[in-house]
Amino acid sequence: MKKLAFILTSIILISATAKVSTGSTGDDETSSHNLGISVPEVALVDVEGPSGEGTTINLSPNINNLEAGAAVDFTTANDNSLWLNYTSIIEQGNNGNGNGNGSSKTRKIKAEIDENLPDGLDLMLEVGTIASGSGQTGTAIQEKIALKKGPTTVIDDIGSCYTENGAGKGHRLTYSLAVKDNKFDKVMAETFSVQVTYTITEN
Repeated sequence: MKKLAFILTSIILISATAKVSTGSTGDDETSSHNLGISVPEVALVDVEGPSGEGTTINLSPNINNLEAGAAVDFTTANDNSLWLNYTSIIEQGNNGNGNGNGSSKTRKIKAEIDENLPDGLDLMLEVGTIASGSGQTGTAIQEKIALKKGPTTVIDDIGSCYTENGAGKGHRLTYSLAVKDNKFDKVMAETFSVQVTYTITEN
């Protein structure tokens, strides 16, 4: 009986010694490693219409039922078939000590035309409220804006967000023509074109 107890004790001691020696290799019951994560900044904008990106539209007043002596109704020269889409991931702001916990930056979208319209006419733009998307989508300037050669802010306070892509997504764009006050004598029969450009920038 004493011999059996001695054998059992020896086996237990050997097992304990084996466990300790396994740990001496540097391995343990758990293991870990580092993993780096990088989120890129994103600032993308485009205009979508029934024919996709870069659709051309035409504005002309309706004179089918115009009576002699009546003013040409330039409010009939309008189009609302285009939509503004954008995707944004903003950079975390810095609170001054380098740890990146300050207020986040925001972005805005500006619109401009490449040349001014002939004297007497204005190209008006109205940007609708957001129709789709997720995140901190921007706030549209809720008034008609006369576009000019030079940027004008049309959407502000954009954070990290997306509007979804395509016609019917994001912000509806409504274009119209308007006669400048007391300048009907400057309106001439002609055909001309302008290019409207939207740019997303940091505030």
